[in-house]
Amino acid sequence: NWRKLIGLADRVLNGDLDAYLDVIDQMNPLDDLMDFGSDFEFGADNASAIEVEFKVKTDTVVPQYTLSLTKTGKLSQKEMTKTAYYDLVQDFVCSCSIRIARDIFALLPVKTVVVHAVEDGINTQTGRQEEMTVLSVLFERDILNELNFEHIDPSAAMNNFLHNMIFQKTTGFKPVDRVENF
Repeated sequence: NWRKLIGLADRVLNGDLDAYLDVIDQMNPLDDLMDFGSDFEFGADNASAIEVEFKVKTDTVVPQYTLSLTKTGKLSQKEMTKTAYYDLVQDFVCSCSIRIARDIFALLPVKTVVVHAVEDGINTQTGRQEEMTVLSVLFERDILNELNFEHIDPSAAMNNFLHNMIFQKTTGFKPVDRVENF
């Protein structure tokens, strides 16, 4: 096993794209994110960049209501305002994207990680539900390493990177084109 890992490490350091995918397959760096996103897909066309697509699970992860205690000690459930809900959704999607980039940078010697967040939505031209990209970000290792993660707002942090995101406070994400030519 040790010799296999040394061989795999050498292949990674030599820019073998198949080795990148083997490392991801063996190490499963995003397994702990399966509750927050699913259907992770990886791709690479050159040794300095990797692409990751994931399907966000906003419906099952982000709550649509708040809980509080009444004066009598009973639990009260109140529906969240649209703006508060969509603000959480935006931060959720952006923070998952940052986490994915950080995990890939920790695992592979790439300079950039491109993350595409997709979700099911209604295509208003066809009236049918289909998968659409809602966030596409090109993370650069040097810039990401400079961020103070204890104090950033995930949504605002996207402004440090080339990204495509259309977000409205009362309706949420809109479909966007993917970042290309990296």
